[in-house]
Amino acid sequence: MALKAGVPSLYPRTASCSNGVEWFRSRGRFSAYPAIGAQVFYGSGGGTHTGIVYAYDASSIYTYEGNTSLSNDANGNKVMKRVRSRRDSYVYGYGLPAFEEGVTTADPSLKGRAGFTYAATASGPAGNSGSTNPPASKRTVIVRAGQTITAIAAAAGISVAALLSLNPSVTNPDQIRPGDTITLPAVPDGGQEPQQPDPTPPPVSPPASNSGNGFPGADQFGPGANNSSVTRLGELLAQRGGSRFYQQGPGPRWGEADRQAVKAFQEAQGWTSSSADGIPGPTTWALLTNHQGRDIPASAATKPTSTPTFPGIDKFRPGANNVHVTTLGKQLVRKGYGRFYAVGPGPHWSESDRRAVQAFQRAHGWSGTGADGYPGPQTWSRLMR
Repeated sequence: MALKAGVPSLYPRTASCSNGVEWFRSRGRFSAYPAIGAQVFYGSGGGTHTGIVYAYDASSIYTYEGNTSLSNDANGNKVMKRVRSRRDSYVYGYGLPAFEEGVTTADPSLKGRAGFTYAATASGPAGNSGSTNPPASKRTVIVRAGQTITAIAAAAGISVAALLSLNPSVTNPDQIRPGDTITLPAVPDGGQEPQQPDPTPPPVSPPASNSGNGFPGADQFGPGANNSSVTRLGELLAQRGGSRFYQQGPGPRWGEADRQAVKAFQEAQGWTSSSADGIPGPTTWALLTNHQGRDIPASAATKPTSTPTFPGIDKFRPGANNVHVTTLGKQLVRKGYGRFYAVGPGPHWSESDRRAVQAFQRAHGWSGTGADGYPGPQTWSRLMR
């Protein structure tokens, strides 16, 4: 690119992104802030992928990238305009070329220095690196039936992590609802507005032959699950800092180690409560398979949160009459399942208790015998959190 433009000295000539980072560092021209014409580097150490910034605002960068696609950031087969969040952990940093006319940058430490012009937002189409016309304001879409965060991000041409950074009000990205409003980045420089994705989710391949990144389905994870998707999940979590949760390595049988590792990954994204329940949904899966989002920090808990000890399955059966049934019922009411009780929870096990437990289990992705309405250790643990 630089050779064709007649400015070979402005950018490194190397096939290695990591070498490109070091090239700019050695010249004192590497920054954590974007600039017009900057070479942006992605991934761990900046060694995964790269592109050229042609505009930026307070939350997003607008780039030209080669070898990319909406489904594969660093190994696609297209040259595309991309929109990414500046706060996306995938963005490593920026190399600032030594343009003769100077560089327009958002780096506050370069304000007032010769060769640099500070601008909080800037756009430089057609080579106008000094223009400070900001990109258009953000836009919104209304969620339609069947849409997911993953599909909306793909249609907008941004990563899931970037989309979530623009929508801090989305507390559970696996449970957006029709009618919700989702904020998207602007369409800069007269670009075409992406079409809203088809509200009908694409078919999911069976787990045994799932060779792509498609979410294999909630029923593939959770107590009783035993399939290749559980193994794949564990391998992905181990790559993102979750290997310490596994004593013998990931395997096909779902276990507490899988739940704890998923929960730690979800909490690393800033999710809390039911959004970090340890069961992967489409968004958790997309962040893992596309190598987006934040890795599990070393300080993440490795032991389950302390909860009242499970009293045993015999305490929750027809004819049971004990304080544990009352405790169970009160927690179900607190979690939003009080509609199943006509007179409120009590010590006598009843069909109301069973139906409330079954609804709770189904809401957590269990089905079949995994959602029979009788609490086991896993159901009890989640209810008591």
